[in-house]
Parts: sequence; structure tokens; C-alpha cells
Amino acid sequence: MKVQTELASSFGQLFIMAFDGLQPQPEVLEFLIAFNIGGVILFADNYSDPEQLRDLTSLLQKRCGTRFPFFIATDHEGGRVQRFRCGFTAVPPMAKCGMGATSETEELHRKIARELRAVGINLNFAPVADLSSVEQAGAIGDRSFGTDPVMVAEHVRAAIAGLQREGVVACAKHFPGHGFTVQDSHHELPYIGRNQEDLWNLDLVPFRAAIDVGVEAIMTAHAVYPYSKDPDSPASLSSVWIRTILRQQMGFPGIVITDAIEMKGLMTRWSPETCGYRALLAGSDVLLYYREADQFQAFDELRRALISGEIPLSVVEQSLDRIRKVKARYIKRKHWASKRPIQSAI
Repeated sequence: MKVQTELASSFGQLFIMAFDGLQPQPEVLEFLIAFNIGGVILFADNYSDPEQLRDLTSLLQKRCGTRFPFFIATDHEGGRVQRFRCGFTAVPPMAKCGMGATSETEELHRKIARELRAVGINLNFAPVADLSSVEQAGAIGDRSFGTDPVMVAEHVRAAIAGLQREGVVACAKHFPGHGFTVQDSHHELPYIGRNQEDLWNLDLVPFRAAIDVGVEAIMTAHAVYPYSKDPDSPASLSSVWIRTILRQQMGFPGIVITDAIEMKGLMTRWSPETCGYRALLAGSDVLLYYREADQFQAFDELRRALISGEIPLSVVEQSLDRIRKVKARYIKRKHWASKRPIQSAI
């Protein structure tokens, strides 16, 4: 019972959440602190300028990072997915980077990491390791480095090396590959008609490269692969994809993070708490939520499931161990934000 109580007090580490506006409301901040939530994801509405952002991240680390260092994450891919723009380098779409040298991709991601570190961001949900279709249509399109798996793999390696060598956790996405569909999981549940052989020989090549270069985190896709070994479940809720293929067959030792759970691709079928429950049992380490009401209710329901024994203690223990190791490597208490003056990095 003591072990269960201790784990329940640390259970919040398995969540990355969001809040509205330039500052979290007092009740939101108190929730993050009281339940030891593992981190937050910041969007454009949380940002006005670099100074404001560094003040915000400093506040979050000081208040929420007393027991465990705090993940402060964002989507800083470049192109159409870059949350902070004014005051930051305009990063081109990765399709453009894929036309150049991998050394240029690594140097660009070093610069991205330096700018993020200067304002206290320590986790970047990038790079996109998906292949794009020839037409560059759909949700991924020019967010991908390109269509050739070998070329994409080399640029994914370079991007991860650039981010992590400058002290920002990289997260390759969207495992096992979201590029070959025009369906967008923000709006509907994609069905990707790749067979197991094509997935292994094409789509998974960049993810294998990411693992080889030591990527610390991988984000799963809210997509169904009907011709795979799990034809019914989205990869983000599938123990076949996460435990069997990603962990056992591909040997990934790091953190598995869900894509944002409240996307309509999942919400048209399941509730936020049901998705979180299934994702944890499937092998995910971190649940990503971005709507305040949903995330608080889901956390409450899932914490009850842990205390009641519906979620095995071993699942939480393993995830906590992985999370702690990554945080210990990348988030030093004396260096929540880079010591470099903002203007010298941005």
C-alpha cells in the first residue's frame, strides 16, 4: 500500500498538459504543483516575446520543478509548425532542408536548440520522421524532409544530433509513419494502407535512424494501419506497435509520448480518460493533453484507476524510471534556462 501511495504521488510525471494565455491561472498552477505534473506544452497563445517566455518558463520551473525537474515543451518544427515567431529565427519547412546537406540541417537545429534553451524550453516535439507522399498532401506534406527513406533518415539523424547536443530533448514523430494519408488526425482517424513490409522497409527507416542516434523521445501517431499486425487500434493505443515493435524489435529505450489525446481522430470514438488509460497500458510513458477541462478530468480518473489497481504499478514504475533518466540528463536545476543572454541566441 505504501508503494502504491508513493507512486500515486508521482503519477503526474506521466502527463504533459497545457494552459490558456500568457500565464497559468492560479488554480491551474496549483494543480500542476500539487500533483507533480511532469510538464507543459506551450503554444502561440502562451507567447508574446522572448523576455515574457523566459519569465514564464522560469516561474514554471521554480514553482513546478521542486520535486522533479519540469518538462517545458513546444512544437518548433519550422515552416507552418513553429509556435514562437516574433523574435525567433524563421525556420523553413523541413522539405526545404531535405534538399540541402545534412550538415546544414544539423547546424540549423543547433540554432533552434540554442534559441529554445535561451528561453527555458527543454523539449521540442521535432523532428518529423514521417515520409511525405509525392504530392506532399495531407497533414504532413512539407513538414517531412522528403519521400526517400534513406535521405529522410539522414536528415532526421542530423536534426536530433543538433537539438540534443545543445541540450534540448528531441522527439521524433509520428511513429510508425503518418505521411501516406491525406487524412489529418486533428480532424478524423486516419487509416494508412501500408502493409507490414512497406512500413518496415520504408516508413520505419527514419525511426530506426532516430533510435540509432540516441533520440530521447518518440511520439506515436493517432492512425490505424489495417494491413499491419494490429489492424484495429491506432498506433498510439496499440501494445503491438509500442511494446512489441518499438520496444522489443527496434530496441527503443527512451520515452514514448502520445500525440495530443484530444485530437478528433481519437475523440470521435473514445473519451480523453479512456484514451489515456489505453495508451498507458499499451506502453506509452507520457500522455499529452492540451485542453484544460479534459486534462483535469482525465488525470483524476486515471489516478483513481492507479489507486484502485486497474493500472498496474509496474507500468507506472517503468515509465517513471525512463522519465527521470531523461530529465536528469537534460534539465539541470542550476540551468533551467540558458545563461546566454536572449539576444545573443535569438
